Amino acid sequence: MGNCYRRASGWVAAIIAVFAAMPVCAAGNYSGDATLHDVYFQDPQIGFSVGDHGVIWRTETGGENWGQIPSGVDVELHAITFADPQRGWIVGGQISPYSRISRGVVLRTIDGGRSWREIPKLGLPRLHDVAFADSSHGFAVADPSPTYPTGLFETRDGGRSWRPLTIEKPHPWRSLALLPGGGLLLTAADGATAWYDEGVYRESIPADPNRRHRQVALDPQGATAVVGDSGLVMSSSDRGISWQVRSSNLPGAASRQFDARGVAATGAQITIVGSPGSVALTSRDGGQRWEATPTGIRTPLSAITFIDASNGWAVGTLGTILATRDGGASWIVQRRGGEQAALFGAFRSGQKLPCEAFSRLSAADGYLTAVEIIGRPETSSAIELQYDDQIRAACLQLGISEADFAATFPLPSDKLGLDGRKIVELWNQANDGAALKRAEERMVRQLRTWRPHVVLTEYADPRGADATGYLINQIVLSAVEKAADSNAYPDQLDSLRLTPWQVKKVFAALPKGVDGAITIAGTQIAPQLAMSFNEHAAAARSLLDDDETPAPAAISFELNRNSLPNEFGDRDFFSGIPLDSGGVSRRPERPLASSNLEELRRLAQRRHNVQRIVASARLRPQGPAWLAQLGDLTSDLPGDTGPQTLYQLAMHQHAGGNGPIAAEVMTTLVDRFPDHPLAEKAVAWLLTFYGSQEIADRFAEPAGAAEAAPLAAEIRPTSVTPAAAFLPTNDVSQPGLVSTGQGVSIGRDFSRIAAQMAQQYSAKYPHVVARPEVAFTVSRAMSGEGAGRTSENLLHRLVARGPQDPWSNCAQSEFVLGRNVGIPPKSIAMCLQTSSPPKLDGRLDDETWRHCKPFDLVSDKRDDDRWPAALFLAYDQEYLYFAIRAKHAPGANYANKPTGKRERDADLSKRDRLEMFFDIDRDYASYHKLAVDWCGWTQESSFGDASWNPQWYVQADDVNGVWTVEGAILLKDLAKTPPASGDTWAIGLQRIAAGSGFQSWTIPAAPEVVPAGFGLLRFQ
Repeated sequence: MGNCYRRASGWVAAIIAVFAAMPVCAAGNYSGDATLHDVYFQDPQIGFSVGDHGVIWRTETGGENWGQIPSGVDVELHAITFADPQRGWIVGGQISPYSRISRGVVLRTIDGGRSWREIPKLGLPRLHDVAFADSSHGFAVADPSPTYPTGLFETRDGGRSWRPLTIEKPHPWRSLALLPGGGLLLTAADGATAWYDEGVYRESIPADPNRRHRQVALDPQGATAVVGDSGLVMSSSDRGISWQVRSSNLPGAASRQFDARGVAATGAQITIVGSPGSVALTSRDGGQRWEATPTGIRTPLSAITFIDASNGWAVGTLGTILATRDGGASWIVQRRGGEQAALFGAFRSGQKLPCEAFSRLSAADGYLTAVEIIGRPETSSAIELQYDDQIRAACLQLGISEADFAATFPLPSDKLGLDGRKIVELWNQANDGAALKRAEERMVRQLRTWRPHVVLTEYADPRGADATGYLINQIVLSAVEKAADSNAYPDQLDSLRLTPWQVKKVFAALPKGVDGAITIAGTQIAPQLAMSFNEHAAAARSLLDDDETPAPAAISFELNRNSLPNEFGDRDFFSGIPLDSGGVSRRPERPLASSNLEELRRLAQRRHNVQRIVASARLRPQGPAWLAQLGDLTSDLPGDTGPQTLYQLAMHQHAGGNGPIAAEVMTTLVDRFPDHPLAEKAVAWLLTFYGSQEIADRFAEPAGAAEAAPLAAEIRPTSVTPAAAFLPTNDVSQPGLVSTGQGVSIGRDFSRIAAQMAQQYSAKYPHVVARPEVAFTVSRAMSGEGAGRTSENLLHRLVARGPQDPWSNCAQSEFVLGRNVGIPPKSIAMCLQTSSPPKLDGRLDDETWRHCKPFDLVSDKRDDDRWPAALFLAYDQEYLYFAIRAKHAPGANYANKPTGKRERDADLSKRDRLEMFFDIDRDYASYHKLAVDWCGWTQESSFGDASWNPQWYVQADDVNGVWTVEGAILLKDLAKTPPASGDTWAIGLQRIAAGSGFQSWTIPAAPEVVPAGFGLLRFQ
C-alpha cells in the first residue's frame, strides 16, 4: 500500500535495533493457589476443576488424588461442561494488557478430559459460562464487546464456530442454565436475570447497580435459584419467570454478610457456597428454610456441584477443593494451595494499588495475597468491560491470588474534590444510612476470612487533601482493632463460623515524593522475576490507569499499626513474622529466573539508559551523539521493554506537539511487534490520529505559516476591564530541537492514510477496528475514500448495540444527518450567526446573547437547584463566541482568586470551571478541549495534546454569587474550514465545581469525559 506512512527514519530504526531480538518473559507459576471457578463430575469418581492461570485439575478417585492437566493457555478458565463421557468443553479468556481487549478461549476434549485442545481463531470475547444440550448444540455467555454487544452465543457444530444471538438489552452475563423444554435462563453481574428461547427474550429481574448476581442453577425436576452478593438468594417455581427473595430466610449474619458465589440445585435441595467459605448453606425445601454447615476452611468458595443427592464438591480461592459424601452435612478438604493470606490490600480503586509492592511481595517473594477494592465508579456501562474485571486481571498479573469488591460504596470522581462528609452522604444513599458501619463490618469480615499478617492501605492525609483515602484508612484501622475483638460483630463468629484475628502490621502507601519507613525502588531487579519491579508491574498498570502515567521511581510506606515489638515494626513488611515458603500463607520458593545477578544489573542499566533517552526526547532528536547512545545498546533486553519504549517515545512526541512523528513511531511499533498487546493500542491510536479532522487541520501546513486574524476592534475589551484579553504568550523554542514544520511531510492526505490503514489492519486486529471510537473514525475515512458500504456496515454494527447505548445513538445520528431525514436521537442545540459581535466585558448584556437559547447544565441527580449554570454560543465569519453564567456552588472555593498574569494551561483542578469539547468531524474520539474557570483562567488541549494553543480571548466577572464569562475563539484554530449555515459539530459541555458537584448539558457524562454522550451543535 505504499510507503506514505510506513518508512521508519534512522533514529527510529536505531531504537528497533535494540529490541528486535528480545525474548518474551515467562509468566510466574501460580497454579498451586490459583482460584478455581468451576467444578464438574461425570460420575462419583471422574471429575474436573478449572480456574485462573489456565489451571485444569482432574481426578479419577473421587477427589482423593488430584493431578494437573496441561491446558496450553495462561488465562482465566471460568466454566467446564460435558455432553457425554468423552466430549467436553472449557471456556474462559483474558483481558489483554495495554489494549484492554477481551479475548475468549474455548478448549475441547474428545478423550474424556485426558487432554485438551484450544479451538483456534474463534474471535470471541472472554467467556464466562457454557452449557451443551448435546454434543453439537451449545450456548455460552461472554463479555459484551463492540463486535458482539449481546454477549450471548450459540454453536451447532460442537463449538467449532459460534454465532451471536440477538437480545433486546445487553448485560454483562455471567451464568446460564438450560431450561428443560429448551431455552436459557441467564443472570448478569449488574443484577439482571432473563429468560431466552428461540429469539424470545424476557427480563424477569431488572439491573440494579447495588446488586450483583453470581450464578444461576436449576434442576429439571426440582429447584431453581439465583445467588449473589450480600446474602442475595432467590428461588423460582416456574423456571425463572417469577422469583421469590429468600435472603431473609438465611440464618443469622448470612442474610447480609454472606456473599453467595456458587449454587447447586438437586431436586428440592439448594446448596450455596461463597465468601466467607467457612459455611455452606443448604435448603431442602426449595429455599424456604436454611441451615449452615461448617466447611473447615475460611477462604472464599466460588462453585459447587452435586453428582447425586449425597456426593458433592465445592471449589474456590487458593486452589481449594472440598467434598461431601452426605449431601452437604459435612465437608472434607481434598486439596488447597494455602490456607490464608499473608498480605491483604484495601484500596478504593485499581489506580491506587501500589503495583510495585505487590510485584515484590506477591510475585517475587511468594506471599499469598488478597485485595479488597472498597467502592465502584458512580457511572458505568453494561456494554463495556466491567470495572472489577480489569482490576482482577491486573491483580493476577501482579501475582495476587484473589481480588474482591465492595460494590455498595459508589465513588465520586476524584476531580470533584468532595470532602468526607459528602462522600459518606453518597455512600449512605446506597447503604440505608449506615455506610460507615457497613464498611467496617465488611472489612472485619474480610480480615477474619483471609487472616493476613500484614495489611497495605491508603494514606490518611492530615491536611484533608484526599478525603476518600482518609476514609479508607480509618475504616481499615478500625476494622483491624475490631477483627481481633471477640465482642465485635459476634454474629460473624456465631453464624459464619469465623474467629477473631490479630493483624500484625498495617502500612499506608504514601503519595509520590513522600519518604517513609520502607521504600521499594521501582528499578530494583528481582532475580525471581529477571526484571525490575517497574517492568513486572507495567502490564498490570496498563489495565488500571486510564492515562499514560509513568512508572514510579519508588513507592514508600509508613507504619500505621504494629502489634509486634518495636524493633520488628518498620524494618520491613514481614520483619518479625516468620513465614516459611510452601507454608499455609506462602508459595513454595520460586526458582530464580536468572542466577546471574551481574547480567541482570547490566540489562537493567541498558533499560535505564533507553528510558532516559526517551524521557529527554520531547521533540525530534538530531545529531550523531543521540544515535550513538542508542547504538551502544544491544538487542538482548527482555520482556516488554521494546514495545513499551517505542510507545512512550511516541507519547512524548505527541505531548510535544509532534503528532506526525508520534505516528511514525507508532507505525514502527506495529510493524516490529505486531503480536504484542501494545500493537493493538498503537493501531487504535493511529486510526484515530489519521482519521481525525481536527488532527488533519492542525498538521495540514507547517506550524507558524498562517497568521491568526486580529481581534476585531468592536469586540476588544473595554477600558473598564483592562485585563480581559487572553493573548498568546511568546513561546520560547527549546534549544537544539526542531519544530513540527521542519523535516516532516505533513501535507499528506490523512483520510486516505486512515482508510488504507483500516484495510490493512482489519484482518489482524478486527477487535480494534470494531471499537466504537475507532469504528467512527474509520467509517468517516472509508466514506471519504468511496467505500460507503463498508462505512455503513461499521455504523450499522454500532446501531445494533441497542437504543440505551450512547454509541448506538451516535451511529443513528450519522444516518439521520447523512440522509437529512428524521431527528437525531441526541440533544441538539443551535449556534446562531451574529452580525453584531459581543463586547467581551464579562457582563452578558449584549444583544447577541438575548437571541441565543441557553445550554442548561444540570446534575444527573437533579440536586443542583441552588447553583444553576448555562452557556450561550454564537458565531460570525471569524470567531466562535461563548458566554457562561453560573451561580456559586455550595462547597466550592471562591475566596482565593488567583493574581498575576494569566498563563496557558493553568491548573484548574481545584476551581469551579466549565469545559467545552468541540468534535468537528463527529468521530467522538478526537476533539478540542477548552476549559475556563470562574476567574477567567484557561486550559486547552487537542486530542490530548496540551501543546495546542488556539487564539482566544476571555473576560470574567463575579458579582453577587454569580460568575460570568465571555469569550471569543478564533474559528480557524478550531477548524481549517470554518462552519457554514447547516453544518453540524458534536459538542460536550460540562461543569466541574470542585468541592461541590458535576453538571452537564447531555447524558451520559462524567468528570472523566464521555465523548459518546456529546450532543450536536447545528450552525444557523
